[in-house]
Amino acid sequence: MILTKRMLAQWTESMRVILTEEQKKAILKRFGEEPEPYEWSEQDISAQIDIFLRYGKWEKPIKKNGEWSPEPGMDF
Repeated sequence: MILTKRMLAQWTESMRVILTEEQKKAILKRFGEEPEPYEWSEQDISAQIDIFLRYGKWEKPIKKNGEWSPEPGMDF
């Protein structure tokens, strides 16, 4: 599963969360494509977004295009 802008909008509305444009871009960048060779589940996406919003960084690195990409922590 990949996350689309529409799905993110539905998620933020249902969870009553307001995101900045920077946060939206970071979330869509991370979940806009599948990490090879795995797939995101809805639970993966939801849990990692929650951690990202609480702590300003991703829980763990992911592998994209054969390389590990840790996505540096971001302060929000």
